Amino acid sequence: MAYWPFWGMRLRSAVDQEIRALIQKHGRITFAQFMQACLYSPHGGFYSSRGTRISTHFGTSPTSHPVFGALIARQLEQMWHLLGDPPVFHVIEVGSGDGALAQSIVQACGRMAPRLAQVLYYVAADYEPRWLPSPDHPFAWDHGTGDGMSPSRRDALLGVQRVKTEGLRAFRKVVGCILCNELIDNFPVHRFAIQGGRVKEVFVTSAGGTLTEVLDEPSSPRIEERLTSLGVSLPEGYRGEVNLAMEDWTGQLAQALDRGFILTIDYGQLATDLYSHQNNQGTLVCYHRHVVSSDPYQHIGHQDMTCQVDFTSLMRLGDRHGLATVGYALQRQFLTNLGFSSCLDALQTQGLSAARTALSRMAMMTLVDPNEYGDFKVLAQAKGHGLGIALLGFARQGA
Repeated sequence: MAYWPFWGMRLRSAVDQEIRALIQKHGRITFAQFMQACLYSPHGGFYSSRGTRISTHFGTSPTSHPVFGALIARQLEQMWHLLGDPPVFHVIEVGSGDGALAQSIVQACGRMAPRLAQVLYYVAADYEPRWLPSPDHPFAWDHGTGDGMSPSRRDALLGVQRVKTEGLRAFRKVVGCILCNELIDNFPVHRFAIQGGRVKEVFVTSAGGTLTEVLDEPSSPRIEERLTSLGVSLPEGYRGEVNLAMEDWTGQLAQALDRGFILTIDYGQLATDLYSHQNNQGTLVCYHRHVVSSDPYQHIGHQDMTCQVDFTSLMRLGDRHGLATVGYALQRQFLTNLGFSSCLDALQTQGLSAARTALSRMAMMTLVDPNEYGDFKVLAQAKGHGLGIALLGFARQGA
C-alpha cells in the first residue's frame, strides 16, 4: 500500500464530518464515495446546497452568452421536424443549474421557431434548481424577489417546468430531446493507479486527522474491465479515473426516451486521448471561486470537482442500450454549423453602442475559443427508426 498525505485546510463542515464518520465506520471509502458526498450530500454538498451560487466558482457556456441557447434551439427545431412534428416536443434538461440555458432556449424558440414554441414542453431538472435573476430578460428567474413575480409564474410564462431530481427515473416515454450540458463531468469517479503492473484503486482514509489516499485492490471488477475493453496501455505509475456511474446513467436515458435524441455537451476526449501520457496524473480538476486546483481535499463541500468525460465509453454504452451515435464534434464546429458566424455578424445591426458590441462579441467568442469552451465535445445519440439523417450541428463534418 502507498500513502499520500494532503495538508490542506481542515474544514469541519457538515460534509467533512460526514466523510470522516464514513471513514471511521468503514476504515476507508472509495474516491467515488468521497466525491459523491462532496458534491451531492444533502448535508451541504456543493451542488445540493441552496446557498451555492455556481457563477461564484466558475463560468459555463450558457452564462457566457444567450446565443449558445439560441443555436441549440435551431438544432432542436430540426430534431422536432425529424420526429414528424409531434404535437408535444419534450426537452428534458438534466443539470439545469441556474436556468440560463433553459431561459435562452425557450426565448429563442419564441422568436425564431414559433410553431415549435407552441408544442415545446421544457423540463429543467436538477438536484437543487437555482434561477438567476437577470436584468436583460423580463422573466428572469429568482426566488420571488425583485419584481414580485413568483418563480412559478415566470416558469408558466416561459413554458418551463422545473423539478428536483437525481436522475431520469421519473421520466418515461419522452418524445423529443434529453439535453445534458456539463453534467457527466460531475459524476463521481473511481480513481486508480498502476502499481506493479496492476490496476489498483485509490481509497480515501484518515491518518492523524488528515485525509490520506491509499492504494489497494479495486472495489469493483468493472474498473479494470473498462480499461481492458478500451485497449489502452498504461505505464507504471499512471493515475487516472473511471466513470462507472455512466453505466447506470445510460440505462436511465434509454428507459426515459421513447423516440428522439440525447444531446451531451461536455469537456472530455475519446479514450485513446483521455488515457494518454498527457493525462498521466488523471484529469481531476477543482474550482473554488474561479481558482483552479488539483487538490480535492480542501474546501470540502465548497468547491466543484470535475473530470473529463470518456466519450468512447459513453458511445459504446449507448450502443448497448439502443442509442445510436449520430454526431460527434467540437463545440466550436457544432455552433459554427448552426450559424454562429451569422449571429456574430448580426451584432452590428442591433443598435448597440461600440462598447456593448465589443463586450458582447468577446462573450460570444468564448463559446468557440479553444482555450475557453470551443474544445468541449458535443455528442448526439438517437433512439427510433429513421433518425440517422445528418443533424445540422454536425452536417459539415468531414466536408
